Amino acid sequence: MLNPDGVLRHYPGSPWLASQTLRADDRLRLYELHSSDVKLLQECFKSAGRQVTVTAGDGFAGLKAILPPPPRRALILIDPSYETRDDYANVIKGLQEALKRFATGTYVVWYPLLSKLESRKLPDRLKRLGASNWLHVTLEVKAPSGDGFGMNGSGMFIINPPWTLEKKLHETLPKLTQLLAQNDGARFTLESQSA
Repeated sequence: MLNPDGVLRHYPGSPWLASQTLRADDRLRLYELHSSDVKLLQECFKSAGRQVTVTAGDGFAGLKAILPPPPRRALILIDPSYETRDDYANVIKGLQEALKRFATGTYVVWYPLLSKLESRKLPDRLKRLGASNWLHVTLEVKAPSGDGFGMNGSGMFIINPPWTLEKKLHETLPKLTQLLAQNDGARFTLESQSA
């Protein structure tokens, strides 16, 4: 669809991937702070009609305005740039507020695996939010660099995950790790808590 000839030219981001899973009555709300990126998002979804809304602004502020959603069901993907230390604190603060407004929502937090202290501490901070059901998964494609720079993988922390997700991850993560491995340091972790 994006690369019909099989050559990787276009890499879909999380907004496009999410849009591909929408059912007829689903709605996708996207928030972007960077002015050039919001224009790209708007262009990408110009033909999506009312099903996809792209807003130039802070997603955490937008989250306050839309929670709880009228159907009382939602999946919220939190995918900040993590370019500043504030991004890590904003994830925790935003989730605390969101869980007060809509405790039963499914919240998915993406974060980079970096040697940065904020990145390493984020999963423990998320676990302490008090959610009774969560899933934490990481996928490292290579060993961390000796100089401490660069991203060696990604993590996802999911509050109120679908009950089938953990089993599916157990099945797919070994193969995914093998396919994406850049060196012998490739590995994954998967941990969960349920009430």
